[in-house]
Parts: sequence; C-alpha cells; structure tokens
Amino acid sequence: MMSRLSFSASVRAEQLAMQAANKLSVKEVMKISSIFCLLVFVSLEDLNLESSVVPVGVVWSIAGAILYACYMVFLKHKVPTEDRMDFTMFFGFVGFFNTIILWPGFPLLDVFGWETFQLPNLQHLFYMSVNGLVGTVLSELLWLWGCFLTSSLMATLSLSLTIPLTMFVDIWLKGIKYSLLIYIGAIPMMTSFIAVSLLTHYESWDPLMDGMKYLHRKCWRRNHMYR
Repeated sequence: MMSRLSFSASVRAEQLAMQAANKLSVKEVMKISSIFCLLVFVSLEDLNLESSVVPVGVVWSIAGAILYACYMVFLKHKVPTEDRMDFTMFFGFVGFFNTIILWPGFPLLDVFGWETFQLPNLQHLFYMSVNGLVGTVLSELLWLWGCFLTSSLMATLSLSLTIPLTMFVDIWLKGIKYSLLIYIGAIPMMTSFIAVSLLTHYESWDPLMDGMKYLHRKCWRRNHMYR
C-alpha cells in the first residue's frame, strides 16, 4: 500500500509540473496530502518500537515504495497511452523476469535459515492459484488499465480504499475491533476519493482556493469597515 501511495504522489506531481509550469494549486496539494492520511494512522497504530532499532519490515516497505514509484513513473513516462502498450506481453515479461531473477533466491533463503519453505498441499495450492489469478494478475491489469483510462491518481487512490473496505469486512464478518486512530484515518481516505472524483471531473474548479479568497475578502472588508 505504501508503494502505491508513493507512486500516486510521484506521478501526480510529475503531471502537475508538466501541465502547470511546476506550480501546484491548493487543490492539488490537498489531493496529494489526503492520500497519506490513513497510511499515517495505520503506521502509527502498527508501529511498536520497543527499542531504538527500526524494524526490518519498515525498511523493506520504504525500499519497496521507492522502487515501485520509480518503476511506475518510468513506465508512465515511456508509455503515456494504453494504445502503445501490449498488456499481455508486458505482464508476460514481468512474470518471466520475476521467475529468473527472484525464484533462484528462495532456496538460498531456506538454506541459510532466513525463511523456511515447504511444498503446499492441494488446498493451499488452489488458494494460491486463485489469489494469483484474481488478486494479482486481474487486479493489476484492471488497475493499470484504469491508470490510462482515467489518471494515475484516481486508479491508485481507488486501490487505497482496500484498507477501509477490509476494515468494514473484518468488522462485519469477524467482529474485529480497531482502535480510534484507524477509524479517524479512514474518514479522510473515503472522503478524499469522493472529492478527487468530483475535482477531476471539474478540473477548472478549485474550491479550496475559492474558499480562501472568500475568507480573505470578508476579513479585508471587515478590517476596512473598522478603519
């Protein structure tokens, strides 16, 4: 999730810099900032540092976010429209390079005792196959297609809704209780998606800037009347 949000902010900043001569409006700044609200609250809730040592998982998450953002920004720069990409060949090469580069490292992790691997049974193999086809291939295909049909911000922000939606399912089906920080962070995440959808449709409308100008005019008139 951190990698997707990092990619979203990176691509959106690049697009705005190209379209507006490196100037960000208040509306765009709020759109980018709202993406990280829930991520910050989730990180604060899950992060439990018993010592001054940073957990290894945090380091891997940050590294993955940086690499994933660089990869997607480069892809969006090289392939600006969906007509210039063969999705079948693209994901085929992704799977091919993952197989020849990453898979050889799995036995080494088992040999050195860093991770223990064992062959899955038929039930686990079925679940892994379904998750790979639906949760990885199909979801990534629809997400990448959505990037080209709408914008990288909309596609990535819609994926970030998996956090509040997962919370809702856990509460409904499993009765899991979350802390107040998680609920507070879910509010701007849900509202930001609705706001971004409206603001993307009305690109020339900047409600935050209009509101600030209105408050400035009201304050200026009031001060002028007192004088």
